[in-house]
Amino acid sequence: MIVTEYELRANWHKTKEKVITLPPGSVITPSARDFIRSKGIDVQIEGNGILDINKTTFSSSQQTVLKHKPFVETWNDPRKNQSQSQTQRPTAPRVKPEHMTHLHQGALVTKTHPVIAYRGQLDLFQCELVEAQVSLKQEGEEGLILKLEEIATFARDLMVHEVKETPFQWQTLIGLTPDELRERSHYPKKYFGVEHTPLSYTHGLVVSKLQHLRAKSREVELYANRAFTNNAGECTRTDLIQALNRLSSAFYILACEVRGRKNEENPNKPRKSAQPEKRISIGVSNRHIHLSQDDLFALFGENYVLTIQKELSQPGQFAAQETVTLVGPKGSLEKVRILGPMRKSTQAEISATDCYKLGIKPVIRDSGEHEGTPGLEIVGPQGRVTLEAGVMVASRHIHLNVEQASEWSVNDGDRVRVQIQSKRPMILEDVLIRVNEHYQKEMHLDLDEANAALIDGQTHGVLMEV
Repeated sequence: MIVTEYELRANWHKTKEKVITLPPGSVITPSARDFIRSKGIDVQIEGNGILDINKTTFSSSQQTVLKHKPFVETWNDPRKNQSQSQTQRPTAPRVKPEHMTHLHQGALVTKTHPVIAYRGQLDLFQCELVEAQVSLKQEGEEGLILKLEEIATFARDLMVHEVKETPFQWQTLIGLTPDELRERSHYPKKYFGVEHTPLSYTHGLVVSKLQHLRAKSREVELYANRAFTNNAGECTRTDLIQALNRLSSAFYILACEVRGRKNEENPNKPRKSAQPEKRISIGVSNRHIHLSQDDLFALFGENYVLTIQKELSQPGQFAAQETVTLVGPKGSLEKVRILGPMRKSTQAEISATDCYKLGIKPVIRDSGEHEGTPGLEIVGPQGRVTLEAGVMVASRHIHLNVEQASEWSVNDGDRVRVQIQSKRPMILEDVLIRVNEHYQKEMHLDLDEANAALIDGQTHGVLMEV
């Protein structure tokens, strides 16, 4: 049984008992021991009597923690005793032994401690990750570099949560959930068109680098198991172990993606990296609403005509001077701009943040797809309209005219990946292609997405693949 400070605090604040009894084989963490000392609590093991919790050495089945007395700094003040002997000099402060280091909350351990060894391996892994990015830069693999940057952030978070003794929680890595990472790493033929095969020089430098990182991440996982699993098979940090396991799967998936991509390349065609970048400007859409003719009249009066404030980038589209208020179960949004011309059905496009303020569930939809979307109340100067459905977080999308779509070899309704080149670069998945003979080339994101990527007027996106 692993006894943690959190468990002790929770139980002690309920009972205030001065003696706690633990089952045989219990292992007390260093921070738990500090709490016991601070509260003057006695600890006894069933059948073994009271423990000497203040002894300088505490041993368990997997580690040794040395606790030293506080360092005391004493000085003889010559102003108080001018006749003091020259041999009476200030006592030098004690210092931390060079062969030891701090673990958690001031606990000193030897530098060969399993947790310290794990941290060192995680540091080394991050160094090799950066070296791989340098190599990939020379190979023109900008997309992979961004994915490795995401993995680098993942590794730093692993370190932070272990040091702070807090749970490590994550949703996706390289765009995949833990279950998706496991599935795709187990079935590369299904997802990437390649078999499980031994590493070969014929796979190339990029695959070799990714497989090297995979092997290194598995080594880090091994060190983590040594650090956090005792001889009885009990693990105190299953969150870290699971994350490291999926990390090695992520590298294998990336290697399989590269192999699958190379298999599809025609040797008579130039490399993809030699082709011109498919760059696109980015427009940021704040919350707005499209109204039907009937709803416009209900809100502003019979035969009302919108007043154009400015033309938008897409031909025939404009922002009106008129605004409305959107009212949800928990809040409201005022001065929501109306965009013209009129639509067949009223549609409100807001961000996920706006949804939380209104008290409605964020639902992502392509424009015009209202099934399963929430509704709300629209308030205008002359009336109110209850919208049963049509409130959505609009899918991120790209407008292209027919010629541009042909040049990029994409079709209306395709989904692509786009690399955002900004001060906070990221890759956006599942970007919808919309093609019309009147469209102008532009990518549209909502305010939440733009803020997350620090997008400004100089930011561009680069189409990566369909």
